[in-house]
Amino acid sequence: MSGRLKLKLLVFVIAFMLGMAAPLIGAKPNMLLAFGAMIGIIMGLVAALAVERPESLAKQFTRAIEEGGLSMAYQPIVTLDANHTVIGAEPLLRWTTQVGDAISPADFLPMAKAMGLGPILNQRVVEMVLADLGPALKAEREICVTLNLEPDEFADLTKREALAARVAAAGIPPHRIAIEVNEIDAADRQIRPAIWDMKQRGFRISIDDFGIGGGDSEYLSSLNPDLIKLNRRFVALSGNGGPVAGLVAELVRLAKKCNGRIVMVGIESPDIARRASALGADLGQGFYWHKPMPAKEFLELLRG
Repeated sequence: MSGRLKLKLLVFVIAFMLGMAAPLIGAKPNMLLAFGAMIGIIMGLVAALAVERPESLAKQFTRAIEEGGLSMAYQPIVTLDANHTVIGAEPLLRWTTQVGDAISPADFLPMAKAMGLGPILNQRVVEMVLADLGPALKAEREICVTLNLEPDEFADLTKREALAARVAAAGIPPHRIAIEVNEIDAADRQIRPAIWDMKQRGFRISIDDFGIGGGDSEYLSSLNPDLIKLNRRFVALSGNGGPVAGLVAELVRLAKKCNGRIVMVGIESPDIARRASALGADLGQGFYWHKPMPAKEFLELLRG
């Protein structure tokens, strides 16, 4: 039963009981019982109808941003050696409405972009990540968390400076943050100054969705990215053998030319994990090791 349906039933029952009870105080039971029942039904139907027509999803989402109604989940990134050591995490935005309905990022992120809420949403994400993981990112153990920024956000010098100032104010070394840019955007030469600027400020750079953008590997290698994430479609196909496995091996070779550590994402089985390691990947991310988890669980994982 959805959260919205539960709320409707609860409102109906309460309204019905109030309608039954109100007219019975100090009155003749038989006549007013029917009258109370009628009032209860009317009140219940009206209240349920009001719940049936909540404010639009867009308005709910706007309020969630303004009032702290969003949360973060963190999917660990691990080494592909025998220890599977956690070296960082990818933050993933989550939204559950006030009536308990979980809305997929595939639905609310495009909506946020269409509504022009991208900048404030990015700001909230940074605030939540620094608040959730601040102590861990300042600790002696080296971990790194990725931040996925929209190209227009990343290309804006003022916003880059604001991000750097926010991280510095939190006392977090900038190299504990990896700015994630997908391959298509990274291949845009207009983004080059922004990437170099953030590297000079001490931040790491992560190239996401490597293998689908058709970017110039020589150009990408000149950026000296710290992390290169191989697209999950190629990771899944790597277990099929034959020409497909050869294609994945070539992508790994191209990724290695970029001089960063290769992250295989979307790993969901031990077989794919072994293949990723055999292909030369350094790190892995996927349900095989860890599902996205709340900050508290991630911090406990680090301590354990």
